Amino acid sequence: MTSPSDRALPPLRDLPPPPRLPREDTSLLPPTEILLESRRALTGRLLRRSWAPGLVLLGLWLVFVLLYVWGAAPTFWAFALLFAIGDAAYLRATLFGLGFSPSGLWAALLLIPPIATLASAVLLPVASSRIAALEPRRFLSEESFQKAVRDLATAAVMAPPVLALLLAPLLAAVGVPQPWAGVGAGQLTALSLALLAVMGAWLLVRRLLSAPRLLGVEPYAAIEVTARIGRDPVARRTAARRVLAQDRRHLPPVPGTPEAGAGLSPRGMARSLAVIGRSTLTWVLPAAAVLGWLVFGIADAVSMFTRLSIDDLAALEPILTWEIIALGTPLLGLVVLGLSLVPGVAVRLAEGARAEVIDERTYREWVHRARVNPWEARAVTLSGVLAALVALLGLVAAGTGVALLGVGTPLIWTALVMAALVLVPLLSGGAAHSLRSGLRYVLYGPAGDVMRRETPHALVAPDLGTRTDRAQDPAVRAALRKRLQAQGGDHALEIFDLDAAGERLWVDDSAPGARPTEVRAADLAAGHLPDFGAGDGSGPSGVAAAGYGTAEPLAGGRRRDADGGEHQVPESTTGLREL
Repeated sequence: MTSPSDRALPPLRDLPPPPRLPREDTSLLPPTEILLESRRALTGRLLRRSWAPGLVLLGLWLVFVLLYVWGAAPTFWAFALLFAIGDAAYLRATLFGLGFSPSGLWAALLLIPPIATLASAVLLPVASSRIAALEPRRFLSEESFQKAVRDLATAAVMAPPVLALLLAPLLAAVGVPQPWAGVGAGQLTALSLALLAVMGAWLLVRRLLSAPRLLGVEPYAAIEVTARIGRDPVARRTAARRVLAQDRRHLPPVPGTPEAGAGLSPRGMARSLAVIGRSTLTWVLPAAAVLGWLVFGIADAVSMFTRLSIDDLAALEPILTWEIIALGTPLLGLVVLGLSLVPGVAVRLAEGARAEVIDERTYREWVHRARVNPWEARAVTLSGVLAALVALLGLVAAGTGVALLGVGTPLIWTALVMAALVLVPLLSGGAAHSLRSGLRYVLYGPAGDVMRRETPHALVAPDLGTRTDRAQDPAVRAALRKRLQAQGGDHALEIFDLDAAGERLWVDDSAPGARPTEVRAADLAAGHLPDFGAGDGSGPSGVAAAGYGTAEPLAGGRRRDADGGEHQVPESTTGLREL
């Protein structure tokens, strides 16, 4: 508790913008700072780990095929299954009545899932190349790095199902021949369930392709436990620096700097869409799928009871027509454009709260950050409000267009009202929640542009060749020597190891062809210096064979070698390098 006589500290604001750090040349990284041997090794890990996601994808494609057939008349199919308990002929009659055939259905069930799953396997090298280029030190936390690895692998595997889900209704709406006529309530019900199936499969695949499984790294939760309650103080401090780095992207940005107006720049608008789009996938999409299943499922049931014959069901008017697509596409583009401007406009509107800021530094907990930085809290709140206004304006424009074109139906009006009541508040909340951590990304860009996190590895895998090839590269050895000299301090042994290793920077005792005459850092640390006059080490095995301890000492600091020659023994490592 502070004393009443203590003076309050001045506000910590008007901090200078963080300096931009130059991008590190990953082609000169030493092999000890590279996580995996090569991109080929990473692709092999992905292939070995892909059997479990492959089973998930097989099940997902089976669900797609069944929903494609079931979506022709979901309610009618339900009654057909009940009637088939007494007579199986009802299923066959329903199948033919809706435009399908048993042979075609069996062919689809047997061929589409394995072929489509192989398409996902073909994309694994693409995921491998993107993961290999990741630089762990440019991520603000270990959690964000491991999530990036997981998301890249999952996106590559799930790309074919997502693409099929997007193209199926569009192809049907523009007139591509289908067993059923147009996209009606039944097809939209099946589409909503397919969307839920894709989200469930995405979560399963993401769990199966985690970074610890793919890269062999320690889970970030275990590192965080070490940082909190580790017994070794040194290990605890090291883990804490690895778990989370200091975010130097202070808010609000300094007036007049590029960051102050970055939210309305093309690059800032693109980053805004990335942040809000990610929250939309988490907050809005699941609710939209459940809402679509309920609304369109009820509409299909009403249609089934009003038209009890299969011929009447096949003649139902489609809901998703080309007129609806022509109206909705430009409106959706305008809504997306408005959402991209939301953070930049919110930053301008929140300028009045700049004087209320107590501390501009970044705190991990939002409650603490909002208390000391009212400007950031107001900008985030205004972003949510503006996002809701943009979405509502889009819905009003859609309703006006539907009324003018005369394509409005009770189902369309119901969908617009439910979107306004349910989806718009979720979009507002998701946008505000995502900008709690994403506003700095919108204004400053990635955290790696202004900071470097302390991690043992700087790259996942080399872009060309292998780590062993890097060890034999003289340019890599020269870059490491220059870095050690620039760091200052006593790096004599490390520099000597670089100079004495010749073309081999990284010596592995278990590697085929490894010779005992190589200079090793462990021998240097133990005080065993090599004797360059002892031959090539082809004699007996052991220390003597490596040229260590085989010379006879003489007076004056000289030694006689095993072959009778004499040479001067240097008194320091520096003198040894000069020989």
